Amino acid sequence: MKMALLVVMLLMIGCSNVNNWPYPMTPFFAECEYEGIVFVDKAYINRRSAGGCKDGEPFKYYDRGEPNLTND
Repeated sequence: MKMALLVVMLLMIGCSNVNNWPYPMTPFFAECEYEGIVFVDKAYINRRSAGGCKDGEPFKYYDRGEPNLTND
């Protein structure tokens, strides 16, 4: 029962649409593993719209955490 509750909570958190990052910033890093290239923000949007990674390889995503947006 505890395991099922944990899985449901993780799915709810992972599928949340709440995003504190301003557009066009992405809350993740996207990597084309075999190309050795990491994309963020506009570069990711442009690459995804151009067809993604070479040879149909899927992107690997890594979390960037919460934004630290200040006027310092």
